[in-house]
Amino acid sequence: MGRRRVTVVALITLLAAALPLPATAAPAPLEPAVVQAMLIERTATAAGLTAQGRAAEVDVRRRDVTGDWVFGSAVLTAPAVEGAAPDAWLFLARRSGRGWLVALDTDRGFAGLAADSPESVLSAGEKATFAANARNAAAPTGLALPYPAGVAWTMIGGPHGWSGQPRPWSSVDLNGGDRRVLAGQSGRAYWMCRNGGHIRIIHDNGWTTEYYHLLNEIKPDGAPIKLGDYLGLTSTRIPCGGSAGSNHVHYAVKKGTAWTALNGLTIGGWNFREGTRAYSGYATHQSVRRNVGQTLTNHGPDDPG
Repeated sequence: MGRRRVTVVALITLLAAALPLPATAAPAPLEPAVVQAMLIERTATAAGLTAQGRAAEVDVRRRDVTGDWVFGSAVLTAPAVEGAAPDAWLFLARRSGRGWLVALDTDRGFAGLAADSPESVLSAGEKATFAANARNAAAPTGLALPYPAGVAWTMIGGPHGWSGQPRPWSSVDLNGGDRRVLAGQSGRAYWMCRNGGHIRIIHDNGWTTEYYHLLNEIKPDGAPIKLGDYLGLTSTRIPCGGSAGSNHVHYAVKKGTAWTALNGLTIGGWNFREGTRAYSGYATHQSVRRNVGQTLTNHGPDDPG
């Protein structure tokens, strides 16, 4: 499969390759079109990302026999800043004439394009999951904490953004026990970063969970996964950029494909509450309150707290 790293400093050249060409020229390549979609999504420029030390990765996972349909992952790596995390998408692309129509999984048209794609590119099960996930997320979340039920881990970082300070504060940092990170609910799992460390699980109930800093992780490509399945170990790995000072899993939630605040959500029986600043805050279970630095027992996905 075609996999190569593209530094953002080269993006202007790549994007130029996607401009209209004479009728006799070869079809436009896929990678510049995917990179352009990422830049538009982030309202970013090549120069700005280069200044931050970030890079673009476009990984093709599957093609149909004609080469006109492609599915894969696309990443803007994180800057080397404490708490920063990569921007990552799944993408679908369809070639028409000399150009590519690219849909990131955050695009409204992604589920529709997925439904039209051949099963050699997306299985019937994946199409069903994408369609279900695009609907409104269920309440309650039906999510567990990412470690065994009945076991307590330390909340080393309270509610904060996927990439540190920016809102919504969708994430929490957890570590403990044997460091084995487990799926917070059943769904379909995807290995997001080329060098590993980041897994996304898309759930049929409209929620999505993200797991970063994983070591010895599995490498799923849309495989079904069950609640409590092994994903990897907590670590300080930053294969897609960022920085981490101690072993943990960076655990985050989305409604569909949009980051959503943990504030007021119940996960693993704990109702999370923001503090006055990122990484502070607390969680409650019935009459019990736990602050940052204290342990949270995983009460499973169905405990209302």
